[in-house]
Amino acid sequence: MAKTERKIEVWGKEDDEQLTHTEMDDAVESILEDMEGDIKDLPETIEVCGFAHVVVNVKKEAEGILERLLEGLYEDYGNPDGDSTDITDTMKEASETFVAAVLEEYTVWACEIIKRETINVQEWIKANRPDWLETAIS
Repeated sequence: MAKTERKIEVWGKEDDEQLTHTEMDDAVESILEDMEGDIKDLPETIEVCGFAHVVVNVKKEAEGILERLLEGLYEDYGNPDGDSTDITDTMKEASETFVAAVLEEYTVWACEIIKRETINVQEWIKANRPDWLETAIS
């Protein structure tokens, strides 16, 4: 089965705490604007990263939820002299169905890098912000 290519949702630097740029050029411009100094002091290249929302592992989340539920049930309702209830295949299937249904309605905001681009700063400026070069000359 072919792996589905994930869509880049936002662009920024690897260490950005907030990601807001939906277009790579907007992220590049923001990175360059945040750099101190004159245009001639800019680095030769910068790295910009494409981020996608994290894909939640349904089975892993379902397993954790089911374990916590059974622990809570055992503490409140279990036999103090007996063992806890073992997880059954029916419980696993139901917990996976539950988590999948919740994730259909839940917006995952956590992101991870799925692409890195090295940008030649001077070429990018010439193509996207030539007015910066005019300002640097005057």
